[in-house]
Amino acid sequence: MKYQFMVTCLLGLSMNTIAQNVKKSIENKPIENVNINNLETVDYSTLKCYYLFSKKKESSDRPYSQDTMALEIGSKISRFYDPARLSRDSILSDRINNMKNITNDIRKMTILKEADAKDLSNMQGTVSSSSNDGESCQIFKDRLSNRVKLVDYSILGRDVFLYEEQIEPFQWKISNETETILSYSCQKATLHFRGRDYTAWFTQEIPVSDGPWKFMGLPGLIIKVEDNQHLFSFRLTGIQQIKNKIPIFYTGKVTIRCSRKDFEKLKMKQGPGKQYNFNGGDVIISDFPKKYDYTPMELE
Repeated sequence: MKYQFMVTCLLGLSMNTIAQNVKKSIENKPIENVNINNLETVDYSTLKCYYLFSKKKESSDRPYSQDTMALEIGSKISRFYDPARLSRDSILSDRINNMKNITNDIRKMTILKEADAKDLSNMQGTVSSSSNDGESCQIFKDRLSNRVKLVDYSILGRDVFLYEEQIEPFQWKISNETETILSYSCQKATLHFRGRDYTAWFTQEIPVSDGPWKFMGLPGLIIKVEDNQHLFSFRLTGIQQIKNKIPIFYTGKVTIRCSRKDFEKLKMKQGPGKQYNFNGGDVIISDFPKKYDYTPMELE
């Protein structure tokens, strides 16, 4: 029981501490706990698009992160998420839950934090990672109401952060400039949104007013979009027509509802994650020996 208590406390410590800091920062607006244990189907997808999401630093010519994102498009609602991150987090969550069930077999547990942290990947045993690589956010867009719901979960399913916002219709400026991208005839559009300027290319050959991230509102699917500093880029890599509709659903256990600004404070405080080494009855848990460097897309 002692080890089970230690594991549970340790795994929840980082996110719970951050949650408390965020909670204190909210003035006259308490965080609301919302139970969403049951999966809630909000629409059915008939089209699935894949985008390569690249991120760069201002001082670099090369992306420091590239992830393949999925956009599931329904008649009203779409869901944008990182399938690889979702799968990885699910596997690790299962391993952690299994570890809790066999705590009586744990002989020794070592916890390495901050200055003592080290890379466990080359150690003997089974190593799992809860790094914050990849995108943990899921974005749900209601194209009819211009309402966005963003869900961000911890890998252990302990806390699921959620914020909702009403976005004013995007003030796209559509030009007559055209270009062929992935065999689609595309048209150029520009946008200023929350501190950044974007250039997008959309095609009316796919008459869906949607796109990656929060982008929507053009008379066709967005094929490519990038900010003018070339820090954030989304590029379509594939499209899947779905014959049998698949449900678009909200996932999670306990949601901590907060504002967008407080969510950004949470992300700025987030650590780089942890590594777990399982070697028989010996368990080592270490912070990643690196800094998690978060650059927000929204500056306002």
